[in-house]
Amino acid sequence: MENLKYASELPYPTIEVEKNVAESKLLMPSYSGSAGELTAILTYAFQSYITPRYPEIAKAMEGVAMVEMHHHELLGKTIYALGGYPVMGARTWWNGNFANYTLDPKKYLIENIKAEKNAIVNYERTILNLTDESVKTLLERIILDEELHVQVFKELLLNYFDIQV
Repeated sequence: MENLKYASELPYPTIEVEKNVAESKLLMPSYSGSAGELTAILTYAFQSYITPRYPEIAKAMEGVAMVEMHHHELLGKTIYALGGYPVMGARTWWNGNFANYTLDPKKYLIENIKAEKNAIVNYERTILNLTDESVKTLLERIILDEELHVQVFKELLLNYFDIQV
């Protein structure tokens, strides 16, 4: 468990885009929608704070939250480069009710797996609607991290609670 990795070893691509506000809007739900990176950051940070009984799980949640913060940064900078404004809210303003406040690590790890799988599907759908290859490459790279997070959560469930998902 000591050597869990929270991000793929592959580098993130350099983003070089031309202004395209329509494409920037396609990124907003992943950036700060109810199931986007902002929600993931705050959910995993919360989970890291409330899990002192399992320090290794708390550490993993913090590590995953840090990777999600990097995704948020990359998306925000890309949105701005495309000519959009990376505000905290896609079609509606973001609010704290979007975060998952489940207290039981067994339950929240299972819910986190579902959330990460949902994020992957959302990124895949977004890729289908994009025209900029640079942005598509960024989202494909982010997907690699989200897939790794699914594996981390599955490993934690198996090692600590003997639950296989």
